Amino acid sequence: MTPVFTIAISVAFLAKRYSGKTYLSLLPLLMGVYMATVGDYSYTAMGFFLTVLGTVLAATKTVVTNRIQVGRLQLHPLDLLLRMSPLAFVQTVIFSWMKGELDDVVSFCQTEMSWKLVLALLVNGIIAFFLNYVSFTANKKTSALTMTVAANVKQVLSIVVAVTVFNTTIGFLNGLGIMITLFGGACYSYVEWSEKNQRARPMTPAFPPPSPPGAATPSEKEELLSVRVVN
Repeated sequence: MTPVFTIAISVAFLAKRYSGKTYLSLLPLLMGVYMATVGDYSYTAMGFFLTVLGTVLAATKTVVTNRIQVGRLQLHPLDLLLRMSPLAFVQTVIFSWMKGELDDVVSFCQTEMSWKLVLALLVNGIIAFFLNYVSFTANKKTSALTMTVAANVKQVLSIVVAVTVFNTTIGFLNGLGIMITLFGGACYSYVEWSEKNQRARPMTPAFPPPSPPGAATPSEKEELLSVRVVN
């Protein structure tokens, strides 16, 4: 549902408008993601609230990140990472302290930490850095809605990887949902590509511009040329 909230935020706060083709291309994508992830769901009020809140925050983050990079500030992706990483670190530490995870981390470092795990954490941090850099760069060059569509396609592709690597069993409905999601992503990409080319195409006037006062018309120019040739 992230694309839906992304459109709602963009329309409500940024006065953006999307074509009917864009809305239609999102329908198979959303339906496909639902079919691909359908299974044994359990429902609680708190779980539903946190899911909706996470979706709204993810859409808000994508829209704000795009505006910071292409709007008035024009921040570079690395500059944006430099400003956001310390805030994310402080937020993580606060929530870890509130849940009592910091004591577990200290205990783990004193008893089970090894150089192999340190190297694994370092590699994980490097991969996360490049992942965020690529994500911000793609957001800057495309749009917030395109990023949320790509996230939905990534979600179903992770199911394909799980089936291939871990031999996860999926049903017919899940497999059909994966195919529909990929089809919806292709439809959205085609719509965005065609509309981008249409916007970039120069507009030709329906009627030729009027000649300035005193200028000769094309027929008068031809008559003058013929007179000169005869003379």
